[in-house]
Amino acid sequence: MAEANGKPARYAPEELIVSEATVDDREYLAEGYYACFDDEWHRQMEPPDRRPADWQTSRITRVATRMLPWFSEPHVRLAKVTLSPSSPSYDPAAPNRIIGHAMWLLPGRTSKEIINFWRRDASDLLGWKEKMGWTKEFEDELWSTFDVDAWQNLEFLPWDRAREYYMKGIGHWHLAPIWVLPEHQGRGIASLLLKDAFSLAKKVDPPQPLYLEAMPDARPVYVKHGYLAFDGEGKEFAMIKNPPESVKSLLQKQ
Repeated sequence: MAEANGKPARYAPEELIVSEATVDDREYLAEGYYACFDDEWHRQMEPPDRRPADWQTSRITRVATRMLPWFSEPHVRLAKVTLSPSSPSYDPAAPNRIIGHAMWLLPGRTSKEIINFWRRDASDLLGWKEKMGWTKEFEDELWSTFDVDAWQNLEFLPWDRAREYYMKGIGHWHLAPIWVLPEHQGRGIASLLLKDAFSLAKKVDPPQPLYLEAMPDARPVYVKHGYLAFDGEGKEFAMIKNPPESVKSLLQKQ
């Protein structure tokens, strides 16, 4: 069904299923990462001159393999949204296809460490190579198409430095990342994923903080969901919902 303005209608609640992703979902998660972040980002992170002839398929395998240890880590919520068979948009040929995803690092982890799983050095810091039985050569191959310097030093390390600046020693929900497949955007899936976490965070008194990094064009969306911007390190991207008292003095003036 379409709305009067020609845009697809928001999904009815009964059309969507929120559950936790499993290790068998890794390829869907990798496909979503490539589908939902723009070409400019991928060209910067995986320059064309580093891409093998089979990059369109091998990239999925590489990223899906890198995700393997995530599923054995404690205090992580890998939420996924799939379509119910009752939805008119349901595709019986791909019944398990993930159309939206949010990964949260939970307070039991973030109170002790500030390590985004997407970082190149996360494997060393968290011992994944040993846990998985990977050789250095195998792990290097998983990253062979990436400009690791850009990946680490332009993106993930600055993000984690800012998060540590605000949240060191404070348990929080860290969103990294959230995405919705392009053909399903604007239909309430991202809101559903956020509200799924909000409902769990508020079971604690006081409600647990939720932290994310948002680019300028996305910030208004998160403001609508109660996230606040701050004047401090990473003020261009750092946003917190339910901020702890220790950082309230850094709130940006409205």
